[in-house]
Amino acid sequence: MTEKKASVILKTGGHCIETSAKKEFIRLTGMILESADEAVPPEMEYNLELLRDFLETADFNFLRSSDDRLSGVVEGNCMLSRDKNGVPVLEFLD
Repeated sequence: MTEKKASVILKTGGHCIETSAKKEFIRLTGMILESADEAVPPEMEYNLELLRDFLETADFNFLRSSDDRLSGVVEGNCMLSRDKNGVPVLEFLD
């Protein structure tokens, strides 16, 4: 069985990591709904599932208090992906 690869770049600054994830979730959902007559790339579905899992399981209060980039005080770029156990994880890109 092929392992699902999913990763999403989230940008903060002016808003927190939770807001960034929600905005990307809404954007991807819209793209999938608009392409109802066309085949949706599997990567898009995997990324939407990753974002949903992250939004449902992350401790956003902890994340915001752990780093100014995650609280939105400072601009930052993060990559959301899954660890070897399939759990959503964030990695700073800057």
